Amino acid sequence: MPTRKEFCRSCLAMALAGLGAPLVFARQGDEVKKEKDSKKEKAVVGACGIVCSTCPAYIATQTNDDSLRAKTAQEWSEMFKADIKAENINCDGCPSNGPRLFAHCLECGIRKCAREKKLANCAACPEYACSQLQEFFAMVPQARETLEELRKL
Repeated sequence: MPTRKEFCRSCLAMALAGLGAPLVFARQGDEVKKEKDSKKEKAVVGACGIVCSTCPAYIATQTNDDSLRAKTAQEWSEMFKADIKAENINCDGCPSNGPRLFAHCLECGIRKCAREKKLANCAACPEYACSQLQEFFAMVPQARETLEELRKL
């Protein structure tokens, strides 16, 4: 199983590779609106600021795309030197209350903290940006940018 750092870096890499579009933020709790091909779609944002909806595990789950699950499992297995199976590539995103979350998301300390505080994401936290979040931002600076934009709303 990948470490948190490895998982987050891969999500960021996927987003930077073009799976995500520039964000136009709007007040909607754990969601932001983004422009893509002149139609508005909602982007799912995790507690930490990662845009879940650009993650291949999320996309494969939402589109029920077994070929993307297999491709993601293969890429992540090689990237993280782990045995990740296609059937384990299922995720409804960090804000989800359902059982379909990728293994790391189930044990994520940032997600756990936000849920205990009943926050959609860390942007609304009075302790923003705590040491746990600062450490995470060092690995995934784009997450800080997302949360900073949400804090402006």
